[in-house]
Amino acid sequence: MNPEPVDRLREAASRDDYASMAGLARALYETGLDPREVLRVCYGTGFPEEVLTIVDAGLWSLDLLAYFTNQPWQMAVPPDRGGPADDLDPIVDTELLVLALDPDLMPLAQIPAAKAGEDDRILCYRVEELRAGRATVFCLRAAPYPYSELRDTEATRCGDSLLSVLHEVHADELRRLEEELHRPWNRGAGSVDRREVEQAREAVELVRELWRRATAQEG
Repeated sequence: MNPEPVDRLREAASRDDYASMAGLARALYETGLDPREVLRVCYGTGFPEEVLTIVDAGLWSLDLLAYFTNQPWQMAVPPDRGGPADDLDPIVDTELLVLALDPDLMPLAQIPAAKAGEDDRILCYRVEELRAGRATVFCLRAAPYPYSELRDTEATRCGDSLLSVLHEVHADELRRLEEELHRPWNRGAGSVDRREVEQAREAVELVRELWRRATAQEG
């Protein structure tokens, strides 16, 4: 594909129109760019190594306490690996709400509440922070997935990186399950069993491994 069509796609691309972003990303891959370069062109900024590490690990097959957004993740999946996908996850509605609230925010994942009746959290980067070379994560409270309703009107800082926040989420869940396992009333239907605890421990180790890979790549 010659530069002129790519330039036209770039001019037409908008973060609130997934199809236009996916079309641009596919065209950029056809020119020979790699995922890191495609993300930079699509969003006008570089991305932390943790993004590419998570995508390379098989983003949507990872057994984590997170519903990942369509953007920017799909743009980092080249066509030979099946991306960017045509079908959108329902979280797209929440993505659009975040973008409308603050265009500088880039939603990354929705974290389910630890307890019934509590709010989920939307984890986001800020474009301004990315351009300054920082992977700072900001949070918004939201209705439980897949409902699209934000509880906050302003995002608050909640971590130095996506993987650091994911590690905190999974470590907290592991502690909660371990404590519940040994409660006297942990019996019968709905009780926590040892397999659940082991799965939570495996998730913590997975996040730590991803963190180690990302850190090694940055070095």
